[in-house]
Amino acid sequence: MIINDFKLLVRLLKPLKVYNLYHFKPIEGFSIDSRQLKAKSGFIAILGKYHDGHNFIQKAVSNGARAVIAQKYIPTRPKVPYFVVDNTQEFLAKIAEYIRKKKKPLVYGITGSLGKTTTKEMLSFLLESQLKVLKNKRTENNFLGVCKTILSLRDEKVMILELGTNAKGEIETLANISKPDIGIVIFIKPVHLEGLKSMRGVYEEKMSLFKVKSNMKAVLNRDDPYLCRKGLSQETYWFGQSQNNNIFAKLIERNKASSIFLVQNKYRLRLPSNREFFITNALAAILSAHLLGIPLKRLVERMNEFKDFPSMRMELKRIKGFLVLNDAYNANPYSFNKVLEIIDNYDLKKIAIIGDMLELGKKSRYYHEQIADKLMRGHFDYCLTLGEWAFYLNKKLRRLGHKKAFHFDQPKAIADFINKEFRDKIELKKRHLIFLKASRKMKLEEVLGYLK
Repeated sequence: MIINDFKLLVRLLKPLKVYNLYHFKPIEGFSIDSRQLKAKSGFIAILGKYHDGHNFIQKAVSNGARAVIAQKYIPTRPKVPYFVVDNTQEFLAKIAEYIRKKKKPLVYGITGSLGKTTTKEMLSFLLESQLKVLKNKRTENNFLGVCKTILSLRDEKVMILELGTNAKGEIETLANISKPDIGIVIFIKPVHLEGLKSMRGVYEEKMSLFKVKSNMKAVLNRDDPYLCRKGLSQETYWFGQSQNNNIFAKLIERNKASSIFLVQNKYRLRLPSNREFFITNALAAILSAHLLGIPLKRLVERMNEFKDFPSMRMELKRIKGFLVLNDAYNANPYSFNKVLEIIDNYDLKKIAIIGDMLELGKKSRYYHEQIADKLMRGHFDYCLTLGEWAFYLNKKLRRLGHKKAFHFDQPKAIADFINKEFRDKIELKKRHLIFLKASRKMKLEEVLGYLK
């Protein structure tokens, strides 16, 4: 998007002060990252939680920025038009909203307590063979990530936005900026309770997606007990296991490497994971793509080729002699229960390495202690814990009589313990499955780097 007229920029910005306007040249897009800024772009200096974009203004200008939007004036060489505003984040929202309005892509907005990233990747995979698609990188699903994605919009016909939240009002803010044409909600589960307070709060936050646009189509999971009983004024399409959905599937076979389903009682779908609840993401993606008029048969055939599951989500590898199931990208009570069901299928001795499930609010201790009974039933040989809340899990395991439940203060200490227990015991290692589960901030995967 090219801005040839500085007057348009002034109307959007409503700046407090303007410097060097004489040097104005057409601006071809905007960036909030001086490292990724393309020449002839405008640079928006964001005052963030961890970084201050004002420290990178000169670097942005050196990289070819044609304008600077900031909250304070910093002289630059060469001189470029410099707009001082009260709040650069407010301008970022305005320019992102303006770009979305001018470019007019078809926009998908994906939210839910879990499964957003996988659904986004699956939907993109289904559409990219036929259309130009833009999506968030990785899990850049907060305010800055969504705006950054919209700023990078060029000639793509479809934009797929994962919308995340951990506090009330964030989804509605992101929806107001992106104005989705199709809204997708995967699950309502006990996640981010610290900010959203209750399950009702989680539900209301996720469903606020549909407040901003009356003609937005809704794609919802009928298998979710919160979503299935709530009505919307919007045109609604359902996915799930039962035949009263717009698209449904039933499991017909599962092994350690894959899950096989029958979609609409006639299309065979194989997902390369024994985590059978990935079918929820697949059905959401297929149904959402089908709303563009693509035949179901073609979409299911295409989905059979999908292999790019995000890393650290049920990632199965042989590491240092152990079979390792790394599910340490995120954690919440629902996903924990589901993955433990799958681990029961492995005829191996098991080592559980468990870190904190974060942002569960007042019920954090309760949810961690609740896991103990399930780990006992799963006959884990070792239960190794890390973190403030996982400490209570360890205490509960020891009360229940687990003889090899130990708590640690850092990932390296866990690895040192395993290295000592299995020193030079290659055959014993091969008979053990290591299972890792924790919230992302715990960085539990670091344990694997210390294994010998």
